[in-house]
Amino acid sequence: MHLLEANDPTTWEIFQLRQPWTQFTQSWAWGEFRKHLGYSIRRFALVDENDDWLCAMQGEYRRKALGLGFWYAARGPVISHKVDKDKYRAVISHLVSLMAEKSKLPRSLFWRIEPPIKVESRQRHLPPRFLRSLAVSPASTRLLDLTKTEDELLRDMHEKTRYNIKVAARHEVKTRVTAHPADIDHFLQLMAETEKRAGFVQHSSDYVYKTLQTLAAAKMARLRVAELNGAMLAANVEISYGQTVTYLYGASSHLMRQAMAPYALQWDAIKAAKQEGAKKYDFWGVNPQNVSSALYKKSWEGISRFKAGWGGEQVDLIGTWDLPLNMALYNLIFLRRILSGKG
Repeated sequence: MHLLEANDPTTWEIFQLRQPWTQFTQSWAWGEFRKHLGYSIRRFALVDENDDWLCAMQGEYRRKALGLGFWYAARGPVISHKVDKDKYRAVISHLVSLMAEKSKLPRSLFWRIEPPIKVESRQRHLPPRFLRSLAVSPASTRLLDLTKTEDELLRDMHEKTRYNIKVAARHEVKTRVTAHPADIDHFLQLMAETEKRAGFVQHSSDYVYKTLQTLAAAKMARLRVAELNGAMLAANVEISYGQTVTYLYGASSHLMRQAMAPYALQWDAIKAAKQEGAKKYDFWGVNPQNVSSALYKKSWEGISRFKAGWGGEQVDLIGTWDLPLNMALYNLIFLRRILSGKG
């Protein structure tokens, strides 16, 4: 095995798009977006003797205290679907070992990774040097299998979800995809309203706007809205990458809630993703099944119930992990965070 630094977007995208569950945060476009926000971006691949890529990791450098920082791979590294599960640990171990030996990265306190690997009992896919960290990207999601027919998708939903789709249809809720600035502004207002009402924290309006604007230019992001009598009642941001469409952001109004606009919106998005040839619809973030998990959030109970109502598979991932490169400094940084009351 050997390590290469990926500088060719075509080769990078060929590998990523061949994976059955594509991760938009490991796309070339996402890396360029984060670069425009001021982060240094590096991309590495572990390659076997036949020049086949075994895994790939796109990381961004985040500054920390003491003039140091860390490398963070959002939902990465991505391991090739051709690699057997019992080889995951060896592949990741080789990747980080070769990166430490051969890469010229800025001084790092640690590397933070969150490979999209499902939790499996009695099996640890990471080398023992890795330490569990607080989740950055959601560690649990729900995945809909879009190879099913619409009738099968409807059958697999919770009966209340099916009923609410019919209620929205009776109210004649209309949906459309838009890139108009006024619609985007209205969506951002709805996001702020939803955040306040639901009690959870989302990204800033400026960040969401830049995400939508940049990834829309790359033909990856779109804003879908649901309206009744010309009033926007709900809106979603969807990310389409490879065979996966991800429901990244959602917002809804407190007005005319009886019209069930979010249900019309979500069902339209699912059908559109299916018609476009996507194989998976990713709801992006839900609570883990285990309510005693440290990753379980009380504020996510409502949105988790809403997403569970659409059926699909609950997917609990192994989460976010740190590889300290200097344990003394790593402990010092996180002791400072604890003492400052930041967790």
